[in-house]
Amino acid sequence: MRKLTIALFIVFASVAVMKASDDDKKAVTNKKCPVMKNDVSEKQRVEYKGQYVYFCCQMCPATFEKDPEKYIATLSKEDQEAVKANEVCPMTKEPVDQSKSIEYEGRKVYFCCEGCAEAYKEKMAAKKSN
Repeated sequence: MRKLTIALFIVFASVAVMKASDDDKKAVTNKKCPVMKNDVSEKQRVEYKGQYVYFCCQMCPATFEKDPEKYIATLSKEDQEAVKANEVCPMTKEPVDQSKSIEYEGRKVYFCCEGCAEAYKEKMAAKKSN
């Protein structure tokens, strides 16, 4: 009985660790709220210059929108890059058409044409299944 209890504990602990690892991989652009500097929520976002900016709570977007440039400047260099919209197609490296986009992992991805958007979806689906 004791061995069974230990085995079950190990299984449940392993599942908890895997779940925590999945939670760390939020589908967001910026990792820190530009207003409060807390970790962000996938549910709190606004679109800014063609890309999503994420926040820690429902009150921060209104504060951000009063002076977005001020708050963008406070983000880390990595987060500042993450909230910029892509200007070249990830498939062809051609300039993008802002009317051709999909949402992928919490960010808007722009393409030069619909064909590239569809090819990108297929490529990312294949990547996830591997």
